[in-house]
Amino acid sequence: MRSSTLHHVAACDLGATSGRVMLASVYPGAGTLTLDEVHRFATPTVSQVDGLHWDAPRLFDELLTGLAAASARGALASLGIDTWGVDYGLLDADGDLLGLPFHYRDVRTDGVMDRVIAQLGRTAIYDRTGIQFLPFNTLYQLVAEQRDAPDRLARTATLLTMPDLLHGWLTGARGVEFTNGTTTQMIDWRTRTWATSLLDTLGVPSHMLPAIVEPGTLLGAPIAGCVTRVPGLRGVPVIAPACHDTGSAVAAIDSGGEVAFLSSGTWSLLGIEVGAPIVSATAQAHNFTNEGGVAGTTRLLRNITGLWVLEGCLRDWRAEGRSIILDDLLAAAATRPAGGAVIDLEDPSLYRSPDAAAVRACCARSSQRVPESPAEVARVLIDSLAEAYRSVLQELEDVTSTRVTTIRVIGGGARNAVLNQATADATGCRVLAGPVEATALGNVIVQLVARGVIGSLAQGRALVSGAFPPVVYEPRRGT
Repeated sequence: MRSSTLHHVAACDLGATSGRVMLASVYPGAGTLTLDEVHRFATPTVSQVDGLHWDAPRLFDELLTGLAAASARGALASLGIDTWGVDYGLLDADGDLLGLPFHYRDVRTDGVMDRVIAQLGRTAIYDRTGIQFLPFNTLYQLVAEQRDAPDRLARTATLLTMPDLLHGWLTGARGVEFTNGTTTQMIDWRTRTWATSLLDTLGVPSHMLPAIVEPGTLLGAPIAGCVTRVPGLRGVPVIAPACHDTGSAVAAIDSGGEVAFLSSGTWSLLGIEVGAPIVSATAQAHNFTNEGGVAGTTRLLRNITGLWVLEGCLRDWRAEGRSIILDDLLAAAATRPAGGAVIDLEDPSLYRSPDAAAVRACCARSSQRVPESPAEVARVLIDSLAEAYRSVLQELEDVTSTRVTTIRVIGGGARNAVLNQATADATGCRVLAGPVEATALGNVIVQLVARGVIGSLAQGRALVSGAFPPVVYEPRRGT
């Protein structure tokens, strides 16, 4: 460790359902790290005539509110923002937003990916980008944009993915951070530059694509307007962390070899950190993605629908007036026997507005026992997730020719003891759960390394491990 000074670092971690501004207090000389949530809010969306959007200006307001709370605790040494991937804002030549950014769950991309694959070929796209095929990838969003609003694209001077848009409003910087940029399916994995010819073939303009910056890049200091609103931001270095939230989460832990990571939240992302992309026929067949990581690494992983369906059921039950508390629901689900109904969480009926009725319908269509109570529904979802993890883990081992023995569960799902035990039982792997706030911690680590406060990513991971030791789940035999 290099520094004996106490550092206050703000990590703005914005997910698809909620956002938080976290304040880390780091004393590397003593090996101590604490993390406090200073502001939490629902990620704001808005439905307009043309579809579902992110309310980006309101999101930025919430971010400034949180940064004001963080700076009130003590002078900030630096700050950085991470968000979900694929979504973006379009700016004109004056830097003004050309409409609110579309939400990745909007219907405008329905059928677009299949048409693009029919035109270019699945292998040609995968060989160029190494990114899994998901219907909401930025590539397909832009094809839909060109179809629906070509004038808007023609007027666009700069495309910024969501964290880069927020960083831009904060500092005036105009660039796309690499880890988040890879989620667009528009970066050539060999050159680490934009695959402009791919867009040219699809008739999508590429003039709007800005420079790509690496995680750890100093973007500048907050501009005057932001400092006026939050005086404590004056002169604070703004550093691009791994701006994709999973990139930041994986930065917080050791993985690779026999150790896989499982970022567990609304989405589940199961994979392994590797030294270079694996863009093989087997990886393509299993639809694995090669997303950018920190320190030149690659996150080889698969997206899996995670706790999204359970979250939808909770919303539905609460709308009916039931006062269901998640911890109580999971405790009740734990008393139900495992090995009952298992459903495909990628079923289209569960994509946009899942609820308990949709879960029951999936069970009925597959001639399985239909769950009745909330606890029974939750048990089905837990077992279905654990089975999905088992299946994807086998495919990951096939792609890497490596036997995984340990799974590092990070994110909000690390609190879910029932799911973590089910995962250990289904996969036969030892499960290490935590840290829950891996994304914010990884964000902080990248900032500390960039500023020279600590010497390496490995030192940062050791700092996190000492401050937030994981909970261990051993697989139970015969379950």
